[in-house]
Parts: sequence; structure tokens; C-alpha cells
Amino acid sequence: MASSIDILLATYNGARYLPELLASLDAQDGPDFRVLVRDDGSRDGTRDILADWAAGRSGRVTMLPTDRSTGSAAGNFDCLMQASTADYVLFADQDDLWRPGKVAATIAALRMAEAEGGGASRPAMTFCDLALVDGAGQPLHASFRAFQGLDAVAGVRFERLLLNNVVTGCAMGVNRAALTVSGPLPPEAVMHDWWLALVCAGLGTIRVMPECLIDYRQHEGNVVGARHATVFDALPGLGRISAVIANIGAYRAWLDRLYRQAAAFRKRHGDQVPPHLRPVLEAFSGLGAQGPLGRRVTALRHGFRLESRVQTLAFLARM
Repeated sequence: MASSIDILLATYNGARYLPELLASLDAQDGPDFRVLVRDDGSRDGTRDILADWAAGRSGRVTMLPTDRSTGSAAGNFDCLMQASTADYVLFADQDDLWRPGKVAATIAALRMAEAEGGGASRPAMTFCDLALVDGAGQPLHASFRAFQGLDAVAGVRFERLLLNNVVTGCAMGVNRAALTVSGPLPPEAVMHDWWLALVCAGLGTIRVMPECLIDYRQHEGNVVGARHATVFDALPGLGRISAVIANIGAYRAWLDRLYRQAAAFRKRHGDQVPPHLRPVLEAFSGLGAQGPLGRRVTALRHGFRLESRVQTLAFLARM
């Protein structure tokens, strides 16, 4: 029996780029799939575009009713995740372009991840690289990972994911076990892709795909976009002392949010995490309750770090 596949498409005021994404889904040369769509209250014609597209694809597109606005991409995707019943699930952003082999390559990699990780009963994830393009679809950079300075293989280690997410939602696919374990998203989850990555790294397996299978559009409306990774990403803002202090405050507020996400993960999945990872999870989720010196010692002991040595040193200085 063939495995079922859902592509989850969350939309909000995406009329400008949505037709190109839908055309790229139509052009997929892999296995059959269903597109499960939920709009979060668009006011720009997005719903009309989706309705017209769905009308010509009976049985292949399911539109969820918008009974309420979630107000966020994570909330919109969470509704889709809870509605999906497929064996394998991929995630689509409304403004990207999928290359023709994306679905087939992602499903093949997911099956390999399941084989490596102990079977379909354990959470599994895979994710590809992305090419950066501008609003008009013109090339900006051949590799998102290179542009960001990401080591995706090292980055999916559990202790690294607690601090920094290297998984881009539109590039990933997960199996049924991952979706079942992950939902519903807790309020503390920063994003759906980050939470799923933590689940798969902590309770299952993640397979990193080297292929570039998406044109990742960069424009003024990106919820999460790409930018060059530099030393200044991890350093306080330069300028007046007040600006530096405000920047440090915002950074520490962000870290507090990550500590809360880890604490929520520990509360829900702590007894399922392998014994060798439990001290890591406990240490990170408890960082917010420690003093400055204790936080730094704990971070060094458990390998909490960013991509580069300089960024890690700056993180330690600001935590």
C-alpha cells in the first residue's frame, strides 16, 4: 500500500507570490500527494486564488475552514498539523518555489531516516538546502546554508538545537510519528519547525539532505528570512550606551524565551528523552534560574554554542 503524503500550506495575505508556489507544486514529478491548506484571515485575494486552484484539483486539495485567526505562522501550521492524517508531511510557505524533485527526494530521505532511526514508529525528520532568490525570483545565492554560515549536520545535535534552529520549515519533511508526538504545539514553542526539530533530535532522528530543492524568496514580508552570518549577529549593537544596553536586554529576553521552550519540552517529553540527553535538557531549561557565572559554566559544560567561535564567545558574554 502506498504511503500517504500531505503538503501543509499556511497562507496569509500571500496573493502576490502564491500562484508561483502553486504552479511549482503542480510541477512536482514525484509521488501523489494532497495539499492541505489553511488561510489565517487574508484580505488580499489569497482565498480566491486558493479556491480557484482547489476547484480544478478535486481530491488533491483540502481547504480547512478559518474559524478563527491564529495571528501567527506557527499557529496556522499547528492547525494544519493537527488536521493532517498522512504518513509523511511536508511544509510549504506561500512565497517560495519548489523544484520539481522536492517531494520525491524528501520522501526518499525520510524513509532512509526511518530505517536509520529504528523504524516508522520513531519521530523522523529530513530537510534540504535552499537557494536564495529576490522578490522577482532572480538568484541571490546558491546556498542558504553557506550564506548563513550554517553547519547543518552539527547544528541538528540536540544541545545545539536548544539554542539555535538550523531547520527551515519549508525545507523539511516529517513522518507520522513526529507529527503525533509534537502536537499540539505548546505556547512556549518559538516556531513549529523548531519544536519539530527538537522532537526529532531528542526522541528520534534527523537526516540532513545536501540537495538544494527550494528557491527561497527574500522580500520585505518574510516572517523569517536570510542574512549574512557575521560577528555582529552575536555582538551588542554599536553606538550609544543606551542602545547597547537595550540590545543586550532584548537578547536576554530572547534567551529567556528559549529557556521556556526547553522547559516546556522537558515537561512534555522529559521522560521520553534518552538518558544521555536528559542532563543536557535539564541544564538548558534551568539556565534562566542561575546567576551569570553559573549560566556560563553550565553552557560550557554542556556544549551550548552558536555557529562560530566568535559568536559563541559573544553569546557567553551576553547571557
